Amino acid sequence: MEPTVRFRVLIDHEVKKLTLKSGMPSTVDELVAAIQEQFAITTEISVQYKDEEFDDFFTLTTTKELKDKDTLKVVYVPQNITLTLVPQESTPDTSIVCSLSESTHSNVSDDTVILSPSPSERQSPWPAVFPIPTFSHNTELALSQGNEIYLRDGTLLTSPSVKADILERLAEAMFCYTAYPNDAQRSAVAQALIEKHPCLKEPGSFNGIYGWQQSLKYKCGNYRTERKALGSPELLINSMKNKMGDDRKPAKNIKKPKRAEVNYLPQHPSGETDSSLENVRLDLIEASKKRDVKSINDMMARTYSWRRMEVVAQSPDVAKFKERWPALFEPFQINEEFQRCAAVPLESVFMSQLDKYTPKLLDLFSAKGGAAGQRIKNLLLELIQDPNTSVVKKRDVTLRCLIEYMGENGQELISDY
Repeated sequence: MEPTVRFRVLIDHEVKKLTLKSGMPSTVDELVAAIQEQFAITTEISVQYKDEEFDDFFTLTTTKELKDKDTLKVVYVPQNITLTLVPQESTPDTSIVCSLSESTHSNVSDDTVILSPSPSERQSPWPAVFPIPTFSHNTELALSQGNEIYLRDGTLLTSPSVKADILERLAEAMFCYTAYPNDAQRSAVAQALIEKHPCLKEPGSFNGIYGWQQSLKYKCGNYRTERKALGSPELLINSMKNKMGDDRKPAKNIKKPKRAEVNYLPQHPSGETDSSLENVRLDLIEASKKRDVKSINDMMARTYSWRRMEVVAQSPDVAKFKERWPALFEPFQINEEFQRCAAVPLESVFMSQLDKYTPKLLDLFSAKGGAAGQRIKNLLLELIQDPNTSVVKKRDVTLRCLIEYMGENGQELISDY
C-alpha cells in the first residue's frame, strides 16, 4: 500500500492542506486533478513547487521532484479560445454563468473605490469547457428518456421540437460570451452537447456533430437579428445605416471583437445616454487634474461603453484619444480597462505566465550571441552571482533581457528611479 503524502498548498492568499491517501501521484496531471477535486477548482491550473535549494517556486514537470510535506503553489492558467473538451457531468445553469465575475484587482490604497462591472458587460471570457444550459422542462424530460434508450439499444433521439428548443437556448448561452462565435467555438458547443446528451448524435455524420455545427451557425445569425432589433450596440454598429459611403455592403467592414475582447461594445449603463456620458467625460477631465481617485474610478467605470463606442466607431489617433481620456493612461486605469474589455486581470496573469516561462526564457537568452548576447550576459550576472535572488528581481532581469533579445533599447523603455 502506498504511504500517505501531504502537501502545503498555496491558493491565492490562502494556505491549505492536501492529503493523498493513495500515495504520490505518478504524473503531474494526476496531481492537478487531485488538487482541483479537493479544493473545487473549476478553471485550468498549473502547479509550482518550492525548491529548497533556491528557496523559490518552479514549474512542476514531474512528481519525482516532490516528497512528503512539500509546498505547492496553484497558478491559474489564462483561458484562450483554443479549446480542450472533456466530458462534463454537472454544469451550472447559463443564467448563473453569465452573472459570475472572475475579476480580480491589484492592491490599491484604502481610499480607492473599485466598482462592480456594469450588468450590461460580460463577466468572463469564452470557457475552456462550454457549460450546456438547462433546457425547458419538457426538453430535459425528453433528453433524459432519450439518453436511457440510447445507452440501452443505441437509438438516437430525433425530435424537431426538442432540437428547436436546444438551439434557442444554446444561441442565448453563447451570446453571453460572444455575439460572433467562430467555427471552433460552435464546434466546441456541439461537442459538449453530445457529450452531455449522447442521444443527440447526428446519424450518418463523420463526427456526430456536423449537423449541429451548421444549425448553430444559422441559429446564431437569427439570434443576432433578434438582438439587433432590441438595440444591441455591438450589432447595430454593423447595420447598413451606420456604415459610411462605399462600406454600405452587408459583408464589408464588419466590426467584430478581437480574440481577447469580451466586452467589445457594451450597452450604456441603465439611465445613461450619449449626452449624459459626454458630460461625465468632461467631469472626468477635471477630476484627473485634481487627482480625485474615487471620482476617477467611478466615472471611468460609468463611461466605458461611451469610450468603446468612440474607439470602435471613430478609430481616433492616440494623441486625440489621450487628450479626451487622460485618466485612461494611468497604470492602474490601464489594468482596470483591460479587465473591463477582456474580463481577465492583466498584471496578475502576465506575472504568472512570466514566472511559468522564466526558466525557458533564461535558457534562450543564454544561447544568444553577438553584441546583444553580450549585453544580455551582463544582465544575467545578477542572477548568477545571487542564485537565491527574489522573485521580483528575477522578473526584472528577465524582462530587461527580453527587451535586449527583441532588439529594443531598454533605456528608452524603462526609467530607473
